[in-house]
Amino acid sequence: MIHSDAVASMTGDARDLTWKAVREIKELIKPGMTEQEAIKLANQYFASQGVRKFWHKTHIRFGSSTVLSFDDAYQESVVLKSEDIFYIDVGPVWGNIEGDCGETFVIGENPDFIKISRDVKTLFGKVREYWRDNSPSGVNIYEYANKLVLQMGYVLHPSYVKGHRLSEFSHFKYTKEGIGHLEFTPSPERWVLEFQICHPSMKFGAFYEDLLC
Repeated sequence: MIHSDAVASMTGDARDLTWKAVREIKELIKPGMTEQEAIKLANQYFASQGVRKFWHKTHIRFGSSTVLSFDDAYQESVVLKSEDIFYIDVGPVWGNIEGDCGETFVIGENPDFIKISRDVKTLFGKVREYWRDNSPSGVNIYEYANKLVLQMGYVLHPSYVKGHRLSEFSHFKYTKEGIGHLEFTPSPERWVLEFQICHPSMKFGAFYEDLLC
């Protein structure tokens, strides 16, 4: 097994590569595509970068589907519009180190879409600052996040989105617990924090995910 400090360093490298991938995949996604077409393009991108395995499947949601869970079925009828919102959530394995990042993007000028895409990043930033300043347990992190989400006027949904461990593949050798269940403080360079928030109408949502560091 790789030494933990080395894994932490490589996890940071995997993070950088994964964020680069998210940015470049975003440029490939155009109005008129279905979600499955976007996922195919994303996986072709990863293949071109030498990625041969993923710790979770590539996940891209458009429009009204941005309120759905990771496990909900994809529908071919969902097509990206010229005014729309979408998010990308990818889990490539670089060498043998897991990456996992996600972000929401907006096409057009819909103010509600723009606002929620910014607010989910603001939420992440505030919660990460709380973690850095107070060393809370994972349970306390998500209690704090829930309060912020309510203050912001959104719904934290699906409820199981609570962050998780990252490591050399597969992190399940360490734990399958999410951050939201931890009775201890998540260590930097080891845990991913993630949020999916939904507009109270439940007609659209936003997602953001990054490594705690």
